[in-house]
Amino acid sequence: MENFTIDFGNLKIDQLGFIYKDIEKQAKLLEQSFGFSQFIFGNTASNRIQYRGRESKIVSQMAFSRLGSTQIELIKWIEGECAYKEFLDQGKEGFHHIAMYIENTDSYINEFKKKGIGVLQAGVVFNTKFTYLDSEKEFGIIVELLEKIKRRKSQK
Repeated sequence: MENFTIDFGNLKIDQLGFIYKDIEKQAKLLEQSFGFSQFIFGNTASNRIQYRGRESKIVSQMAFSRLGSTQIELIKWIEGECAYKEFLDQGKEGFHHIAMYIENTDSYINEFKKKGIGVLQAGVVFNTKFTYLDSEKEFGIIVELLEKIKRRKSQK
């Protein structure tokens, strides 16, 4: 395997993402057994994404908590072709990805492409651009890049 020299600078892991078939059950377990703060559940949502280079419409539900300064994300896949379904189809549940907030997603995508790592899934949710990199073979985990979409100031 090639040596990776991508400079993440002072980036820190901002989020740990988990996929479960039953996120309500998992949230209760984490709250009661491990002292996580109460999870906040989002509504079931439908989103258009890019998955392995093709457009897909997915339906999912997410819940969020914190562990210290790290956000914990639970994802429930409901329908549509996506990385979540792929993970579950492999018979897996649990830890899925690490995420970092960055600026200029495209520059990171370009650096990873030079190393042979492409985009697995991308889209926009909650005013945030998300990009899952197809990095599991190289790192043993999927890396997610998160970038807040800056609102343009209205012109008067």
